[in-house]
Amino acid sequence: MTQALYMLLGGSLVCLGVIAQAVADRIRGIRAADRQRKPVALAGDGDGAALPLRAREEPSARERAPAATAMAKDVIAALVSAGFKKAQASEAAWGCTAAERATLEDWTGAALRRCAKGAA
Repeated sequence: MTQALYMLLGGSLVCLGVIAQAVADRIRGIRAADRQRKPVALAGDGDGAALPLRAREEPSARERAPAATAMAKDVIAALVSAGFKKAQASEAAWGCTAAERATLEDWTGAALRRCAKGAA
């Protein structure tokens, strides 16, 4: 009889934990689909060394250049401080060509021109 009671108590604690995790995920805005990992393909040369590669997924330009992401944050911050909305500033900054992204000053100027054209 006591074993059944302990089993019910354990089951109720597990259910309570699952519900608490679901509520916490809901508060944080995490969806169940976000928790599932995408399939990973292993590319190896046969000697046992395998490198994980994401299946059907190429890194974006933002992921390839972390320095560009840091510079983009500075450009976006400058445009926001100039009075533009963050969404508009972000779109203008990432819409610049590679030649316009040569230096921080060039990138900021080009993004500012794009924002000004969009506001007019």
